[in-house]
Amino acid sequence: MSTEAPSPLHGLSIAEKISRLTAFIADDLDARAATGMHATGACYLLIARSAESPVAQALRAHADRMASMGIRVRAIFSEIDQASGAHLAAPFVLPSECRIARDPRLLAAHEQLVLTPTRTWLGDSMRREPGKRDAFERYANDCAQTGAHAVRSFESLWRITTPLVAMPSFATLTQLSNIATAADKIADDLHRQ
Repeated sequence: MSTEAPSPLHGLSIAEKISRLTAFIADDLDARAATGMHATGACYLLIARSAESPVAQALRAHADRMASMGIRVRAIFSEIDQASGAHLAAPFVLPSECRIARDPRLLAAHEQLVLTPTRTWLGDSMRREPGKRDAFERYANDCAQTGAHAVRSFESLWRITTPLVAMPSFATLTQLSNIATAADKIADDLHRQ
């Protein structure tokens, strides 16, 4: 009989996870502000199951501050809601680059967020339903080795994923249906290639 103690993260709620990730991102933004690292062209790298994943929600909570600091996001998602055109809008304030992982084998990849070359977060595998099991997460606040590995993983996935049609975040709902139709046509054309 096993007497293994449950992981302290096993019961971590989605709200708690978003709160911790929001604080992690805030720490990075505060550090950038304190050191004057307002370099234009700064970029966060995100791999997430969907735009509704806790890590994506935490990023959106800082969208205005990120925009004021010139930080954009390059994101890879494994799920996109094809039923509405809303998935075409950039999920963050600044123009972001988003891609979709269409190959089901890529679902084995873990969610991750790279804030700097030494500050990263790793989450659960994208194939796991967050509501059922969203317990794994590791924060690396000062680890160049973890950061380098995360950047290599991101860039490898980026090369084999499909770009989403970019659209300004200020599009109106009446424009979304026309854009969604055009985007579906483009996606079909890309899929045929």
